[in-house]
Amino acid sequence: MKNIQLYKNTVFYILVLIMIPITTQAQQTCTVPPHDNVADGTSVYASGLCNQARVDHWWGVFDMRRQDWDNGFGYYDPCNLDLPLARTFAALYLLTYSAEDYATNTGDYSGNALRWAYPYTANNTGRLQALCYKPGSTPGQWAGWAYGSRVELYIPYFYSFDVATRAGTLLHEARHNGGKSHNGGSGCPRAASCDTNWDYQGSNMYEVLYLWWFAVDGTRTTSAIRNMARNRARSVQNTAFNTNPGFNI
Repeated sequence: MKNIQLYKNTVFYILVLIMIPITTQAQQTCTVPPHDNVADGTSVYASGLCNQARVDHWWGVFDMRRQDWDNGFGYYDPCNLDLPLARTFAALYLLTYSAEDYATNTGDYSGNALRWAYPYTANNTGRLQALCYKPGSTPGQWAGWAYGSRVELYIPYFYSFDVATRAGTLLHEARHNGGKSHNGGSGCPRAASCDTNWDYQGSNMYEVLYLWWFAVDGTRTTSAIRNMARNRARSVQNTAFNTNPGFNI
C-alpha cells in the first residue's frame, strides 16, 4: 500500500531560514526555525530516507497518519529535509541501519544496542505524531512526550536536535511506552526527567547505551555524526541520573 508519495526533487541541503506556517489539528501554529541540514547531520541521510519502500515500512510500523503529518509538517513533501517528516525519517534511517549486520525484522532483539534499538523502538512507540508543542505546556519546553500507546514529537525535536540525538530520542520515548517512567524526580543535575541510576534501565540508560555504541561502531554514517552521538551520550550521562554512572564515554 502506498501511503505517501515521494518527490525527490524537493530535497534541500543548505542552511535555511524560512517561515513556513505549520498548523496542527489542535489549532497550534508554529513556523520552521533556522537550521542547518549539513551541520546537524540530516543531509547525510537524504538519499537513504527518500525511498518508497522504506517510507512505507516506517509509515506502517509507527502507525503514522496523514492528519498527524500534514498542514506543513511534510506529508506532501516527505523528502524535504527542511520539514519535520523528512527530519524524522532521517533519524529513523540512522536508527534502522546503525549496525553493519542490522536487524532485518522487528522481532530480532539479538546482539548489542546497535541491532536491537530499532526493533525495540518499532515495537514500543505506537502511533508517532507531530505537533508544534505539548498541549498545555509552554511552546519549546519539551521535545517529545510518550503517552503509553503513542509518542508526540514537537518543534525542538525536529530543529534543536542533531540527527543522532533525534534517533536516540525515539528510543528514549519508546522505552517510556515500554513501561519505564522516570523515577528520579528532580534529583539529577538537569532537575527534570531524571532516573535514579543506570541499573534502573530506564529511558536515559537506553538512550546513552545506544548512542555510546553508535559513537564507537555505528555504520552508514560519518565520523562527525558519531561524535554527535558521543557528545549527546556524555551529556545525558552527566545530567540525567541522580547517581552518575561514571563511564568513560
